[in-house]
Amino acid sequence: MRIAVILLILVLVQSVQAAETYEFVTKWGSFGEGDGQFGMLMPRWVATDSSGYIYATESHRIQKFESDGTYITQWGSEGTDDGQFSLPEGLAVDSSEYVYVVDSGNSRIQKFESDGTYITQWGSRGTGNGQFNYPNGIAVDSSGYVYVADSGNSRIQKFESDGTYITQWGSRGTGDGQFSQPFGVAVDSSGYVYIVDGNSRIQKFESDGTYIIQWGSEGTGDGQFYLPFGVAVDSSDNVYVADLQRVQKFESDGTFVTPCRMSGAGQFIGVAVDPSGNVYAADTNDHIQKFAKVLTTDSLKVTSDPAGAEIYLDGVATGQVTPYTFTGLASKDYEVVVEKECYTTPDPKTVTVSPASIATADFALVSDRLCSSVPEFPSPVIPAVVLIGCIGIALLSARRNN
Repeated sequence: MRIAVILLILVLVQSVQAAETYEFVTKWGSFGEGDGQFGMLMPRWVATDSSGYIYATESHRIQKFESDGTYITQWGSEGTDDGQFSLPEGLAVDSSEYVYVVDSGNSRIQKFESDGTYITQWGSRGTGNGQFNYPNGIAVDSSGYVYVADSGNSRIQKFESDGTYITQWGSRGTGDGQFSQPFGVAVDSSGYVYIVDGNSRIQKFESDGTYIIQWGSEGTGDGQFYLPFGVAVDSSDNVYVADLQRVQKFESDGTFVTPCRMSGAGQFIGVAVDPSGNVYAADTNDHIQKFAKVLTTDSLKVTSDPAGAEIYLDGVATGQVTPYTFTGLASKDYEVVVEKECYTTPDPKTVTVSPASIATADFALVSDRLCSSVPEFPSPVIPAVVLIGCIGIALLSARRNN
C-alpha cells in the first residue's frame, strides 16, 4: 500500500502591478511672453506638489498651472534681487508646499511660498561649501533636506531647508560616485538619491552620498540614455528619466519598465510625476506634455516551484506548463490547479482576473516521498549478485557447523 507523506503545501495567490504603457494626454504652451507661453529659453524643468499643481521654469520666471494646463499664476523677472532670476533651472516642492528654485545664472537657491512670495535664498559663485557653479537639478526629501546638482563643480550638495550647508559628494570623472556635470536629482520615500550623470547613466546614493548602484550607457535602446536631463520619483519609488524624445521608467534598482514617447518634435528636459502617477515633461518646443498610465489586457501568471507543472483553468487542461502567463482573458474568477508527477496536487485556488492587475498564482509544491523514494534495481545484474552472495554465505555457514 502506498502512503503519501505530505510535509507542506503552500499556495500563494496575489496580484501585482500590471504591465503598463503610457499614452499622451495633452500638452500646453507656445512661444511668447504671455501667460502660459514660454520664451527664448523654453520650459526647462517641471515639478508638482501634493495637490497636483504644475510648476515650470523658463526664461526669467516661474509659472504655475492646473494639471490640465490651465494657467494660474507666475512670478519672477530678470535680475539679481530677491525673487528675480538669471536662467532659472531645476525646481522642487516640499511637503509644506514651499517651492525651491535653482537660480543658476546667479549661483543661488531661492525659496518661495507656493504663490511666489519670496522667503529666503542662499549660495554664491565658487567652489566652497554652499557655493555653486551653474547648478541645475534640485530635490527635497521627506525630512526637508535639500539636494542640489552643482553641475559646474561636478558634485551634489546637501542643505537644511533654510540653506544651512550639511555635506557634499562627487568629483569630475567616470568612476563610481563621480560625475560629468550632474543634471537632474530626485529623492525617493526611503531617502535614496538618484542623479542624472552626464556620463549617460543614473547613479543611486544613500542620503549621505554613499554610492549604491548605477545603470545606463550611451545609446537609444531601452535602459540607455542619449542626452538625459531630468529625473523624478513617484510614490512607489519608480524612477523616471527624461531622455531625448522619451521619458524612461525604471524600478528603483534600475530595471527598465517602459517609455513615454514624445508627441511631436523636440527634446525633453525636465520631468515630474504627480500624486496620481501622471507624467509631465518639458520639451524644447515650448510645451509641457502630459502622459497617463494605461494598463494592459487582463492577464494571469501561473508559476510553481519546481517548474514544469501542467496548468488547469476551470478544470480544463490548458496544454501549458509553469511558468506561463495567459493574456487577453475575460475579467472573472478562475479556478487554478497545477499537477506535476511525483508531487502532491494542491487544492484548487480561485484567482480574480481584472484589467487593473496581472493576477498571479504561485505554487510551492512538495514531493510525494513514496513516489520518489521506492528503491529500484537499475539492472538484473544487481539482484543476481545479491543472490550469489547470499548462497555463498549460506554454504560457508554450513561448513562451519560441520
